[in-house]
Amino acid sequence: MLQGKNIVEVWRSLLVHGLLAFIFLILMGRYYYLMIVLHEKYSEKATANHIRAVPVLASRGIIYDTEYNILVDNAPSYTILVIPIEVKNKPESLERLSKIMEVSVEEINRRIQKNRRGSFAPAKVFSRVPFEKISHLQEHRLELIGVTYSIEPIRKYVSDLDLTHSLGYTREINRDDLDRYSSDLDYQPGDQVGWKGIEKFYEAELHGQRGFRYLEVNAFGQEIGESDDRAPINPKPGHDLLLTIDPFLQSIAEKALADSSGALVILNHQTGEILAYASRPGYDLEKLSGRISSKDWNALREDPRKPLYDRGIQGLYPAGSTLKPLAALYSLENHSNAKERRYICRGGYRLGNRTFGCWKKSGHGKVNLHEAIEQSCNVFFYNLIQDIGLEDWAHMARSFGLGQLSGIDIPGENKGLVPDTRYMNRKYGVNNWTRGNLLNIVVGQGDVLATPLQLAQFAGMIATKGVLQRPHFVNRVISKSGVIVEEINPKSETKVNASNASWNFIQEAMWAVVNGPHGTAKSARQKDWEIYGKTGTAQNPHGEDHAWFIGFSLDERYPYSWALLLENGGGGGGKAAPLVGKVLRQIARKDL
Repeated sequence: MLQGKNIVEVWRSLLVHGLLAFIFLILMGRYYYLMIVLHEKYSEKATANHIRAVPVLASRGIIYDTEYNILVDNAPSYTILVIPIEVKNKPESLERLSKIMEVSVEEINRRIQKNRRGSFAPAKVFSRVPFEKISHLQEHRLELIGVTYSIEPIRKYVSDLDLTHSLGYTREINRDDLDRYSSDLDYQPGDQVGWKGIEKFYEAELHGQRGFRYLEVNAFGQEIGESDDRAPINPKPGHDLLLTIDPFLQSIAEKALADSSGALVILNHQTGEILAYASRPGYDLEKLSGRISSKDWNALREDPRKPLYDRGIQGLYPAGSTLKPLAALYSLENHSNAKERRYICRGGYRLGNRTFGCWKKSGHGKVNLHEAIEQSCNVFFYNLIQDIGLEDWAHMARSFGLGQLSGIDIPGENKGLVPDTRYMNRKYGVNNWTRGNLLNIVVGQGDVLATPLQLAQFAGMIATKGVLQRPHFVNRVISKSGVIVEEINPKSETKVNASNASWNFIQEAMWAVVNGPHGTAKSARQKDWEIYGKTGTAQNPHGEDHAWFIGFSLDERYPYSWALLLENGGGGGGKAAPLVGKVLRQIARKDL
């Protein structure tokens, strides 16, 4: 019996020791797994507990004019950031920050929520902070747990040129904006993003890629200094843009418009390059870049002169007599007697019980097509449209790019309006519009609406005999090392097919508008430079008429086409043509 008992005790002892050995092996295996296999993972976590990653924003690409003068640059600016998890239980940090920045704690919390991207990631709460505030923050850094700062590049407008509407501006994005942007560019709340103009259209090229600096923090979340364990990741700046803007042409275009409300667009009709683009009035780009106060924003929105409105591509106006060459070209191509037919202008055209007047109340007498363009006789075109009809006129207008988007490389363009039968039936009802509507349409009134850019393009297509060039602001995208990333060279396309004889006739008639004895734009005439043009006076139900002058040059030195609009400027021949003439004389004098 005793011997059997000893055997049981021996087995019990072996079982206990075996179990202990098994548990010990498990613990040793787990220890090995944690310390050896997962060493790198937990080492990173341990390091992360005392290292704070602070984002360093990339500088946006620089924007140059065609002569490599800087238009838009970057300047360093201080930004204050808050780590949400660290200030959550430290209300005294936000209270101290509130006193330094003179902003309520409630407003700081609102900004944290608006720009936060997680509990541990810094959220931007103040931009463009003065150095004095940063010095104050440094003095109290032990009391500002969870508060840090960084230096970020902001837009600086260094040129005297006023390219407000074409350049556009940047602004900070928040969490609600992130869905609009490509995830490839790694946007985060508080980043600067192109919001208007070239800044917006070329956002992907200008944006760049953020970097990081690493700061050591102690157990209380207080910053000690730069980390020795992690090297900073340098940001990659965005690409630069070389524009087509000629600084001399841009300067004289702006001075010509002065304080007028309107737009002057000058194109190279052989390439589509925009050489000058002035839209007035404008606004201060510095104010709109970044964060703008509600007071300043409301002042801009409520300004009766509408400075936020880009008149070059958004302004829709009756085109007036600038469109008369359109009907003339159709007639030359489709009426065998187009050059010979004559109509008598006695100052008005009778239709039913209504008289449609000509601008010259005493009348032009008996005129042919060439004379009708030179003298801008309405009555001739009132007669001519009866043989053209609305559909054919509208088709020709659309072939010239009217009523369509040009594809220009800034956002916000209006496509204008070219009325056709379908449109007129929809607006007025079937059989509720008459030939009287046609009379208005053929002289660019009534339902016809165009932008200054479209009419500059229209003039350019007459110069190139129907060839359409897509207008564009950017010539090249260039890396910081000087490598050309992309060359902007849109393909040309012949959109209006007409005989050489018809094109020559239209060009000769537009030459006579400026140089002929009865031309309406004699004030634009140049001494040693052949200028072609067409004036227009657009009726305005809300005030004085709008003044137009469009035209082009076939001189190899100056392959220009242009359109000038003066809101409430009066007559095209009396106001717009002399202004363009002044601009052209300055161009000619420069090359003497």
